[in-house]
Order: sequence, then structure tokens, then C-alpha cells
Amino acid sequence: MVFQSLLPPEIFDEAIDHLWDDPKSLEACSLTCRAWVPSSRLHLFRTVRVRNTEDCTSLSLLLESSPVIARCVRKLTICAEYAGFDADGRGMEDDAWVNEASGLLKKLTRVNSLALSRVAWSSLHSETKLAFAELFKTVKYLFLFEVRFDASGDVLDFLSAFPELNELYFHGVSWTHESPTPQLLAPRSQGDEERMHLSYLFLDPRSSPTLVTEWLLNHPSEQRLRNIQLCWREIENSKALGDLLQASGSALERLTIEFPLGLSEESLSQNHLTLAYNTGLRSLDFGGLDASVEASRTFLTNRLFPWVGVMLAQIRSPLLREVTFELKVPDVPDLRLLDWLRIDQELARPLEAEVTKEIEARLPGFRERGILRISCL
Repeated sequence: MVFQSLLPPEIFDEAIDHLWDDPKSLEACSLTCRAWVPSSRLHLFRTVRVRNTEDCTSLSLLLESSPVIARCVRKLTICAEYAGFDADGRGMEDDAWVNEASGLLKKLTRVNSLALSRVAWSSLHSETKLAFAELFKTVKYLFLFEVRFDASGDVLDFLSAFPELNELYFHGVSWTHESPTPQLLAPRSQGDEERMHLSYLFLDPRSSPTLVTEWLLNHPSEQRLRNIQLCWREIENSKALGDLLQASGSALERLTIEFPLGLSEESLSQNHLTLAYNTGLRSLDFGGLDASVEASRTFLTNRLFPWVGVMLAQIRSPLLREVTFELKVPDVPDLRLLDWLRIDQELARPLEAEVTKEIEARLPGFRERGILRISCL
């Protein structure tokens, strides 16, 4: 007996879409009606996590029995574990099984989100790397967690293999050797440059920010960065960060920044680091403001975090709506050491008046004739 539905199939598809995070209900839907199988299957296999040899074998058998499932996989996670630690206390990845995934990687042609965890990239077989390289061509969201490379140049070669990359998350990425400077700054082909459109960058405290920052500065993608979240430990090389902020310009909307080792007065006084170019900034977050560490006082002053007031004074964005301070103070009296007066003055600045004054000064003829109208939204 054939069941005739009075509702259009789009209604059923939308109802199934609402069950995207309920696997049991999705399985029930796929067993209830053949017409519901495609929508249910799309959500059931959208996210795939491979953790060991058994997972590799299971997924391979599944794709062999039902090849259409490969087109449903959008988010792929390859997650290894540590088998122990070496004499230096560094984790030893139990990732030999990743080479067994090369066959199934070739079948996953629609992956747009990739996460690699606890993988020693340099230890993978050439065939496995080639299979990954094909997968990289469609990836827009890349998550790297404790991935290890042999040399810094290998990191850049790896990142340059993602022509469609939109978001990059860098957690505890490491390498054993530094590559020669010319290799670090090797240019990409013109075709790849035109396709790069990175908009989100996350660098955690355990990753070297300078390497990735210099890589970005060698590409047009940094001009489209809308969201930057990073922890900058390399205080002696803050100019690279300043160059990145300048290159991002008005495109940058959200900035979360942390200086665990403080920020030198020289970096700010010489304009190595300024927010003046980020005229589209909407949200600014100062993270890791820990009053108990010596780096909280790097200037010749008793004030805590003196660079905060200086950076607030650099802001030229009339769109700023949120400023966050993540403070850690051992005692209430420490709060008094913050330069509250300057912070208040800078946050209360009438930016619209400054913009109007600047434009009027550069258009004296229009201003004298009384036809100049300026509106700051």
C-alpha cells in the first residue's frame, strides 16, 4: 500500500532539518519512510570523527556498501591520541593508523571543515599526504590541535594547500626546526592568491604567532580578516602584529588580543602596533590581564596594563560597540592601579566629532560655501 502525503516534501525536509542534532530521531525517520532517507542521511553523516583503526575500517566498509554517503560528509575530524611521552616530555603520537585512512579520504569530495588532532604530519606516508592534499582543495574551516611538523617551512607549505580557506584555528601547533627565511616568505601563485579569502584567525598561546602572521602578510587574505583572536607572546616582534592589523584595515570587526608577557612602550611609541587603521572595529577584547604577573607593568609607571589606555587612544572606529577587559586581580586594591581616568576619557571620546573635524579641515572650500553635510552612523 502506497502512502500519499497531503503535504509537500519540503515540509518534511524542514522538519527533519530541525532534528540535525538528534541521531536517534534521524535514524527513526530514515527507517520510517524511504522519501525521508536522503534528508536524514545528510544530517546523520554530515559530521564524521575518526579516532583509530576500527573507525577507519567501519567507515571504509560503510562507504563501500553505500557510496552515496560520502557526499554527505561535510565535517571530518581525524583525532589521534598520545601513546606516551619521550625523554623531553613531549607527547608521542599514536597516529600510524592515519595512513590507513588514505583510501577513504579519496572518496570524501565534499568536506568543507577539517580538524586534525595529535598528528605528526612529517611521519605520514607520501600517499596519505597526497590523499589529504586532494581533500584540502574544498576545505573552508581548518582546526589544528597539537599537530606537529618537522620544520616551519612545512607548516607554510601545509597552509598554502588550502585555496578556499575561510577560518583558521591554530592550537598548540609545533615544529622541530626553523626553515631558512626565503622559504618562509615564498610567494604563492597568482591564481591561488585571488581565491584566498581568510576571514577568521585564531592563534592560541602555545603556537608561534609570528610564523602565521608573516604568512598572512604575504597573501591578500589578510585584507579580508574580519575576526582576529590571538595571544601574542613574542613581544620583541610586535611589528608583525601591527602590520597585520594595518593590512586588515576597515575590514576588521572583532579583535580579541592578549599579551601575557606585556607590551613594550617602544612598540606603541613607534607605532609598531596601532588600531588607528581599523575603522570598522565593532568589538575589542583585552584578554589575560593578570595583575599578579610582572609583565602587567612594563612601562615606567605604577599603573597596571598601561598599554590598554594607549591602545584605546588609537581607536578611530565610530562603529565600536563593545570593549571587554578580562581582568584577574588578587585583591581589590589592585583595581585602583588601573588608569581608570584615561580609560574613561578614551571610551568617552566623541569619535563622530573627530571625524567631522577631520573631514571639514580637508574640505575648506565646501565648508565655506555651507554645502558640506557629514553624517556618522
